[in-house]
Amino acid sequence: MSSLPTHHVYDVPPEVVRSCCLLADLFQPFGPRFQSFSRFELLRVAREVFDCVTLDAHWDEEELLECITSTAAEQKSHEMFILQFPGSVVQGFVLLVPNKNLTLLLDVLLKAGLRLPH
Repeated sequence: MSSLPTHHVYDVPPEVVRSCCLLADLFQPFGPRFQSFSRFELLRVAREVFDCVTLDAHWDEEELLECITSTAAEQKSHEMFILQFPGSVVQGFVLLVPNKNLTLLLDVLLKAGLRLPH
């Protein structure tokens, strides 16, 4: 089983996070005030991006997320980014970024003066 490459970027201002989210196939805020991924969005990504569920699938959110992340890892098509807000290790955004947008995402982070993942 392949693992999904995951990168942590710290002290990311909200305006930079917004720009990065535009480059992701799936994104979700995390922290004490936020809920998990919406079922609707998970279904959309599982169907439209990964084609890993059928229209009549009755999967819960955890199963859909597993379908998405395992397919992305197997296909080596995406990388996961954890963008943490300034001064916080418990709040930020999780992004699933397609490889075709990695250079653009890294450019956004670099222009913001952020330390890039290796």
